Amino acid sequence: MFATAKNTTANAKLVFNKKLQLFKLVVAFKVTQRNAKGKLMFPVQSKCAYVSGDILLEDLQRTLTNAQQTLRTNNIILEG
Repeated sequence: MFATAKNTTANAKLVFNKKLQLFKLVVAFKVTQRNAKGKLMFPVQSKCAYVSGDILLEDLQRTLTNAQQTLRTNNIILEG
């Protein structure tokens, strides 16, 4: 199962916590549905493949690298 995940595309989004002024990285596989505004509809965080803790924006690259190693994929697309 994980041998083929190397080439599988994962989608990621940043979720901003206004109260703490921090971000959270959410990564999921097979996200295809779009809402009326054209943005991808991610599943709830408990069903996502990877959810980081609260991070600063400066730590995003390190967190993406950690997600790539954990999920064994090099194809993570950050949605805007």
